[in-house]
Amino acid sequence: MVRRHRRSKVTRVVNLVKRIIAFFFSHVGLCALVIGYALGGAIIFRAVEAPHERDIQNEVTRARHEAVNVAWNTTFRVNKLDRAQWERTVYSQIKKFQKKCMWAIRRGYDGKEFGVSAQWTFTGAFLYSLTVITTIGYGNTSAKTYFGKTLTIVFAIIGIPLMLLFLTNIGDVMAKIFRFLYARSIRLKYKLILWHKKRRAAKIRKANSLVAKMTRTSMNRSYIGTQRFGTGLRDDCSLESLGVPAAASDVHELLAARVHLDQLEVKESVEAQLQRISVPLSLVLLTMLAYFIAGSILFSLWEGWTFLDSFYFCFISLTTIGLFIFIEIPVIQDVAGFGDKFPGASVGNDKDAQEKLVITSVYLLFGMALLAMCFNLAQEEVVNKVAWLANKFRSKEDDEYD
Repeated sequence: MVRRHRRSKVTRVVNLVKRIIAFFFSHVGLCALVIGYALGGAIIFRAVEAPHERDIQNEVTRARHEAVNVAWNTTFRVNKLDRAQWERTVYSQIKKFQKKCMWAIRRGYDGKEFGVSAQWTFTGAFLYSLTVITTIGYGNTSAKTYFGKTLTIVFAIIGIPLMLLFLTNIGDVMAKIFRFLYARSIRLKYKLILWHKKRRAAKIRKANSLVAKMTRTSMNRSYIGTQRFGTGLRDDCSLESLGVPAAASDVHELLAARVHLDQLEVKESVEAQLQRISVPLSLVLLTMLAYFIAGSILFSLWEGWTFLDSFYFCFISLTTIGLFIFIEIPVIQDVAGFGDKFPGASVGNDKDAQEKLVITSVYLLFGMALLAMCFNLAQEEVVNKVAWLANKFRSKEDDEYD
């Protein structure tokens, strides 16, 4: 009994573990796992890197205050101002301050004061986690501590395969949804064609019935006139014998048969297309371009960038090129190139910067899933085209052989 009870417990635990694993590798579970992994990374990276960033900013602030105090004390101490002595003292202090600034820049200093702005906020750390596992790697924010760098390596080793699995899974799901919507649009298109054909046939039938009615009335009048003037027509002469109603009924039958044949042809065409349904490559490319343009408009309105800079940012981000982005330091802004183009870079000056970072993260995550969907659909379309060309060449060779 005890053994059976233990076996049942073990079986339950094993089944529970299987269900948990199956859930995490399902569509919803995998999405939740990736987001949870990025959120966990954001918490850890912020805890590791934020104190280091704060210490560097405080160190530079302290060095600057020291340089100012030395310059003031040197000026105040000398009763008779000796230019050479003053220059030696102040120059030495400024050189010391420059070395301190270079030391701080190598350790991630971005020229901003502590309390005014910070790179390692929670949203900034989340975006960093996302750029690591998506292999974008902007470079505007990077780990500076030894522990942070080691953690980034471990985080990427686990996160990158997880992200690739997520993109493959979600791209396949989105491709199926897109294909379904495209198939529905084809059905709707042919329903409209059928509706127009039925409407046109109804108009023709109505016009034909009016003509038949007018013909019948005219023939009746002629028949009555011949009876009145005694033209010698037979007494059994009628409209049926003249064939008017029969002709009208034949036209109705022909029109009904024509509409029925049209419906059959359209239905056969729809079924044939639905059996070999594949989204056109032009529509796939148009979808990608529309997403790039939407992001470009959004970022150009947010940050005041040119449309080209915004489009460039969206392209290198979603294609995971992720060229190195320089740190935005006011002194070197003019030579930083594209590096100062990053949404929410003005964290200290823009109160909505944190929201921008969140929306940027969502844009990147959904955009990469959309690109995975487009690659899936494009691959299917290319395979179908190649198969079609192969069949065409094969049929030509068979004809030549015959």
